[in-house]
Amino acid sequence: MKNDKRLAMQFFSLVALAVLPVSMIAVNGARAFYGILAEPRGEVGAGGDSAARSDGVGAIALNLNKSPDGGPVVPTNSQPLPDGDDSLIFGVYDPDGEFDRDHSLRLRHVYVSWADFDPGELRQSLVAKESRGFRILLTIEPWPIAGRGDDLLASVLSGSYDQTLKDLAGVLNSLTGPVFVSWGHEMDQDLTERYPWSGTDPEQFVRAYRYIVDHFRRQVKTELRFVWAGVLKEGSLSYWPGKDYADYVGMPVYSYPRWDQKTYGYIRDFRTTFQEKAKVVEELDVPLLITELGVSGSSDFEAFWLHQAFMGLSDHEQLKGIVFFYAKDVEGAWGSDLATPDWRVHPDSIRGLVEWELRQAVSKKSSVP
Repeated sequence: MKNDKRLAMQFFSLVALAVLPVSMIAVNGARAFYGILAEPRGEVGAGGDSAARSDGVGAIALNLNKSPDGGPVVPTNSQPLPDGDDSLIFGVYDPDGEFDRDHSLRLRHVYVSWADFDPGELRQSLVAKESRGFRILLTIEPWPIAGRGDDLLASVLSGSYDQTLKDLAGVLNSLTGPVFVSWGHEMDQDLTERYPWSGTDPEQFVRAYRYIVDHFRRQVKTELRFVWAGVLKEGSLSYWPGKDYADYVGMPVYSYPRWDQKTYGYIRDFRTTFQEKAKVVEELDVPLLITELGVSGSSDFEAFWLHQAFMGLSDHEQLKGIVFFYAKDVEGAWGSDLATPDWRVHPDSIRGLVEWELRQAVSKKSSVP
């Protein structure tokens, strides 16, 4: 019975996935067609995992001055999209600048180690992004600073990092906002060797997190939206600081076939992973952000997984934003026995899917009387 149900679901998924690319092509024309059929920017290694990629595939010139009905449109990569918190916002972590001209990806994810940053350089970088019409998601990684105490969280609470917070507050005050701010992400991960603030005493983490938020609220005039970004699994809620300290719940959603097969015995789709994480925080009734979205595999698998993900986005009412992680992961992050995944799917696949989803949203709004 279970096998019959699984076969039926697979059949319907395949039918839907056949329809989605056609719809994308009808709406976005050459961009979507190219994104669907494009090869990855590098060779595919044995077993289907993408090898390290180069910039060998250039962008193609597109004329998006005509909409599907023949009327004029303004390309989404030429000016910022209008504000509106009621619509899904897309973004990207893009250290190589691949999407510098793509305003359909409005949110720019920036990671900063508070142990090693130049306030002037950070300010200049973030102001430049805002001047081009982007919003900022700033993830602050609280790496320990030598000489400020061996216990990171206790040192935060004792005021040892107040000067660092003052420097960051100065950067945030130079922005127009709103700015999304995440501090101590993946605090619920059992990887203290990777993140010193992760897998520690939950009560102490909550006190430190609230200390940070209170500090920024006192010192920063720019509108801030705080993102509590955990892995989201069993036990994660012990790190929850309360609704007064989090405007959004953030989460990573990744698909790495070899890791899935090793861990679960099968390859999981977007819906399975997302719903499992969303259920952890369901009782909180807080808007959700996918702060890191990535898939790594063969070009066919990446396209299949992403298309399937975008097919069902409207089913998740609490989901308010998706930020692609467009980079190679940290060496060894997924275990010493697995190749380090590269999350840089072909950029036109991302562009085509995002613009298709945004146009679908506009169409739905315009059809409401």
